[in-house]
Amino acid sequence: KKLTLLREMLAGCGAGTCQVIVTTPMEMLKIQLQDAGRIAAQKRLMAAGAQLPSAAGAAEPAVERSPTATQLTRELLRTKGIAGLYKGLGATLLRDVPFSIVYFPLFANLNKLGQQDPNVKAPFYVSFLSGCVAGSTAAVAVNPCDVIKTRLQSLQRGVNEDTYSGILDCTK
Repeated sequence: KKLTLLREMLAGCGAGTCQVIVTTPMEMLKIQLQDAGRIAAQKRLMAAGAQLPSAAGAAEPAVERSPTATQLTRELLRTKGIAGLYKGLGATLLRDVPFSIVYFPLFANLNKLGQQDPNVKAPFYVSFLSGCVAGSTAAVAVNPCDVIKTRLQSLQRGVNEDTYSGILDCTK
């Protein structure tokens, strides 16, 4: 039986809500790994700028290694508990639920346009293009929410970077 557009959107909403249970900790760790690399690069630049020209053969400063995802997970669990992995859950919901509400119905309806016969699957290229259009449209629509989520999940701040207390603070 055909779903109405509203029911397709509700199904997308349910899918997006369920997925954040898995994706929020992965997103949190991804942001922490990106932050660690960015902070290490800032430190290297600052150290290089602070060094005076040295005589040939002088020892180079030790290179600091970025933490692994496992190390970050252990540290977050040790210091903040399971809630540490779910920091930014509200912002992830704010991004992923609207994404799914847009993506799934749009994909289904675009894909249906490429079906020659309702009983036969659409050709691969139609499904592929439908996915590209639906995914791109949904991603553009929720990009501001993604920026907010990323800023809220950043635990380490670099030089001259702002800190945010929540979604509304970050939105300002």
